[in-house]
Amino acid sequence: MTGQHRNTKALQTFRLAIALSLAASTALFVAWSWHWPLVGDASLIHYLAFLIERGMPPYRVLGDMNMPGSFLLEMAAMKVFGGGALAWRLYDFTLLAVAFAAFRILTARAGWFPAIFAGTLFALVHGRDGLAQGGQRDLTMAALLASSTALLAIAIRRRAWWATAAFGLLAGIAFTIKPTALPLSLAQLAIAAGVMRKPARSPQPGPAVLHPVWTFFWAALGIAVGPAIAFAFLLREQAVAAFWANLHGMVPYYAGLGHRPLGFLLLHSLSPLLALVLIWFAVLALARPKLDWERGLLLSGVVFGLLSYLIQARGFPYYRYPLLAFLLPLMAFDFSEVAAVTRTPRMKLAAALSVAALAIGGLFLGPQSAVLIHRYRWWETGFNTTLEASLTRLGGPALAGQIQCIDSISGCGTTLYRMRLPPATGILLDFPLFGTDGVPFVEESRARFRDAVFAHPPRVLVVTSPLYVDGPGDYLKLDRWPEFEAFLTQDYTLDSDWKPTRTQRWWSREEFGPSYRIYVLKETNTR
Repeated sequence: MTGQHRNTKALQTFRLAIALSLAASTALFVAWSWHWPLVGDASLIHYLAFLIERGMPPYRVLGDMNMPGSFLLEMAAMKVFGGGALAWRLYDFTLLAVAFAAFRILTARAGWFPAIFAGTLFALVHGRDGLAQGGQRDLTMAALLASSTALLAIAIRRRAWWATAAFGLLAGIAFTIKPTALPLSLAQLAIAAGVMRKPARSPQPGPAVLHPVWTFFWAALGIAVGPAIAFAFLLREQAVAAFWANLHGMVPYYAGLGHRPLGFLLLHSLSPLLALVLIWFAVLALARPKLDWERGLLLSGVVFGLLSYLIQARGFPYYRYPLLAFLLPLMAFDFSEVAAVTRTPRMKLAAALSVAALAIGGLFLGPQSAVLIHRYRWWETGFNTTLEASLTRLGGPALAGQIQCIDSISGCGTTLYRMRLPPATGILLDFPLFGTDGVPFVEESRARFRDAVFAHPPRVLVVTSPLYVDGPGDYLKLDRWPEFEAFLTQDYTLDSDWKPTRTQRWWSREEFGPSYRIYVLKETNTR
């Protein structure tokens, strides 16, 4: 047995051990997160989808900053998987499986291992981000963009027009979630067009070349489908003008809230993968891998993902999913290829660093993530259970159309969705009401609230303690709009004032959750 053969066998054994460790950690994540409740952004968009299907159009009646694709994909997922918490876990796992399949195609040249390494770490980082990140819009977008890139790789390898059109289809759907996805798809398409105009290196079924004109034609045809469906949806809901107004009102206002310093963003865009990324930089400096089209497609996704994260500037965990969906397979691809090359002292050092990175990912980061996930106390849903009990006592189904939440994602909308209670108005977000005085969008939002709520007070008002994105807690948001506070004092009686009595752990931090107060209209208060 030669030394090279022994080294190759040892490397294969090492990769198998890493793969088994990561697979076991991922299996534990699935088992330990199976019963996670429906909370956070997903629960609010579930509620919006529920209301849309019951005659409350988005933008025209329901105020929200999300793009039409977010609602359409949510409604489609609810049709396929169901509307409950377990159904949403299945949807979440499906997105992760789709991303894994895309990684397998994108890193096929390096064998099976890079997809295992990248796919499991992607799932585990998502899991350790906590309960509220399940089925997030950016996770859906990341899975779509990774899959569209994988289809473009198939198109390049086979010179296949159908794969180019399918790439465009998924890229166009991603565009309807966040339009910022389009520049990435165009950059990747330019890379593909340059490659496909040349004959394939090895015989493939289909034509030897695909002319750039036809490449862009089939891709553009696919890209147009998603926006066309979104536009038809807006036409059906008679919400085209309202959507356009939303793009110039709520969207830019929301985009300016809660910005974090650049240092915070750079650090959190890569956590908890910082050690792997630093080693990867060192490997790149030593190995100097060739920038071929496969690495170019992935690298363009990394650049897009990082810029998207920085532009959004709030540092929410789910904002980094498009970045990780390209960074992880690219790092796994490079580590896997470089680990087997030991021809020179420089490459031996690069190979040793690659092996160290794989060990850190497989033997430390993966198991550590599983342990963190196991510690999350998913059953601590006192906010929702006590609120539901109180609303049931106050009338339950009779509150349909007679209850208003002053909240965003603390859990009031989650409870109304669980009880299938439509609200008194389509104003479901608190940050437009409690912004800075004199801001036109804030003043317009308050005027709509006066017309809808002050003029026709609902029987029950639920006010939560925090202000979404960057506002204060402990009900201090009410100080930002004294007129609303005076309306509460004059027309309502405080029925309940609930506060959590212990911390909850839904992600890496242990913290006290939000509180709520229930106010009952004085005319209907019979207690």
